Amino acid sequence: MTNQGGPRQVDISAREGEVLAALGEHLTNAEIGARLFISIRTVESHVSSLLRKLQADDRRALAAMAATLPSDPAGASAAAIAVAPTLPSPLTPFVGRLAERAALSAALSEHRLVTAVGPGGVGKTRLALSVAADLSDRFADGVWYVDLVPVTDALMIAPAIADALGLGERQSSSAVDNVVSWLAERETLLVLDNCEHLLDGVVVLLERLLAGSPRSAVLATSRARLLVPFERVFSVPGLSVQADDGGPGDAVELFLKRAAAGESPVSSDDTERIAAVCTALDGMALAIELAAA
Repeated sequence: MTNQGGPRQVDISAREGEVLAALGEHLTNAEIGARLFISIRTVESHVSSLLRKLQADDRRALAAMAATLPSDPAGASAAAIAVAPTLPSPLTPFVGRLAERAALSAALSEHRLVTAVGPGGVGKTRLALSVAADLSDRFADGVWYVDLVPVTDALMIAPAIADALGLGERQSSSAVDNVVSWLAERETLLVLDNCEHLLDGVVVLLERLLAGSPRSAVLATSRARLLVPFERVFSVPGLSVQADDGGPGDAVELFLKRAAAGESPVSSDDTERIAAVCTALDGMALAIELAAA
């Protein structure tokens, strides 16, 4: 994962602070349970919560974070642990789309809700992530990514966003209230990926989030537009087969790069044949990558 923007503060409970401090001493779950007079199962629950809230990879990472706690862990009920915002790290280099990246970045300079719209496999997510990384310095409180693919119920959109922000669960308020409150005074870019199956729920939530956070913006990706008046729709086309100067376009470049990474690399002398394949695939990035594999 790569850092995008400044760190945000994650609240942990007093008990979580005690568990984190004990992890800093490299105690086992059994030893932590004995010290705090709680069951091993409860310790495991707190450790899981800390891993999620602090976006730590393992117990060793939590132990390293324990150094940021106050000297009195029992006073950590409102302890703020700094965690840097993150974007998924792509497994392959991003290819082309210089014009689209510039245009999408410009759209986000003028509009607070921009939806990258296009068919599945055209490359909406990769384009959005690239632009979000480009803009990370523009948003003082970071760029935050939420993948909505696992979310099947509109009521779970806000909890998914809260989880991405590391807000956790607070019994005194709803996930929506927590997210709105957190965003209210911050300058952030929220990337909501794959909204198409939750359009109504996303619209209702975004109306409230954007109304309550005047310095934040949202970059959404979807197969269909959100159909709200404050939305700027950015259509994501297939990759170009031919460049403006008549040379090979982004689609051909993508095919060549992915083929070169495989067991059967092709020669740039085959560009005419590759261009025909890319044309047949309508410049769809995912289809081109599969064909080149």
